[in-house]
Amino acid sequence: MGGVSVGARLRTMWLMFFMAGIGISVWAITVPYSKIKFDLSDGTLGLVLFAGGIGGLVGMPFAGMAIGRWGSRAVLIAVSTGVGVLLPFLVSAHSSVVFTALLFVYGTLFGALDIAINAQGAVVERMSGRLQMSGFHACYSLGSLAVAVASFLLLRLGVSYAGCALMNASAILLILTQSGFLVAHEADARAVGPRMALPNRATIVLGLCCFACFMTEGAATDWSTVFLRFSRAMPLASATLGYAAFAVATAGARLLGDRVAMWLGQAAVMRMGCAVAVAGFGLVIFVPFGWVGILGFGLVGLGTGNIAPLVLSAAARVPGMAANHSVPAVVGLGYAGFLVGPVVIGGVANGLGLGFALGLDAVLLGATFFAAEAVAG
Repeated sequence: MGGVSVGARLRTMWLMFFMAGIGISVWAITVPYSKIKFDLSDGTLGLVLFAGGIGGLVGMPFAGMAIGRWGSRAVLIAVSTGVGVLLPFLVSAHSSVVFTALLFVYGTLFGALDIAINAQGAVVERMSGRLQMSGFHACYSLGSLAVAVASFLLLRLGVSYAGCALMNASAILLILTQSGFLVAHEADARAVGPRMALPNRATIVLGLCCFACFMTEGAATDWSTVFLRFSRAMPLASATLGYAAFAVATAGARLLGDRVAMWLGQAAVMRMGCAVAVAGFGLVIFVPFGWVGILGFGLVGLGTGNIAPLVLSAAARVPGMAANHSVPAVVGLGYAGFLVGPVVIGGVANGLGLGFALGLDAVLLGATFFAAEAVAG
């Protein structure tokens, strides 16, 4: 495939990130279905979901080692195939124990997919000679949105959850037929390094930035509707608009993110993003009107939408460390933020109020403002 154009590789990467968005969104839709199916309490469901997150953390370092040996394309194809094959089994699990075990495996595969797809994306970005990562992640967001809309329509038409999962799995495997346009191992040789390596200072700084960003995403996912419903007394249907505003603004920011970063500089975009997100949290916390809270969560999504792509792009070019070690380290810290952040917010909210807890997230984003130079190209 040496004659493949950069344009073809870019289009393929857009499809691959769209595919990853399908994979994570189907998981999210399967969770409430399984809660009802197995009659799980909220506490038990939290433990079940934790298995998937732990699986993701387990899969990441092994993905880095596998990329060093076989290349990001081979790992991406292998784990994506596993994700597509496993999806229907998640829905058809006959007990909560089996579902938890499958969710752990699914999380492991998806954690490895996250590493491989970002490593491959960094290679294609470098080949293109300009920033591309925000656009890639926009496709990820669009894939998630497409599954949410398609699943809603299919379920309304009477299609079963198993049928939806089978169709989404087929979409994943169909997209994988284009994997021949991905960059081969010889071309991403820069990612090859020692089998194991401890993260250096630059990698840790980027990882902490990713932690703050992913924690914000987890907070918006888990707590925005709860905050608007119980702290701002909004009807449940209206309260869900907080997360909708966050998700749509995130996707919109990413669609324009690469062009803006090329124009203003990556560090400047990250600083602006942190400032906008902190301002959004300020509206959410201090203005006691629900519609202002919806606007605030939208600003949080607009501000943080490009932080993770900028951080992951920078992780692939950390001086003195191979990308197959730096990228898993950064994404691993980010996953930790997504996992423990919402739990910490819940614990703090129990004693000091949800507004105060969300303020801690805003403080972390404020600190990230001062680490923006870490993403400068």
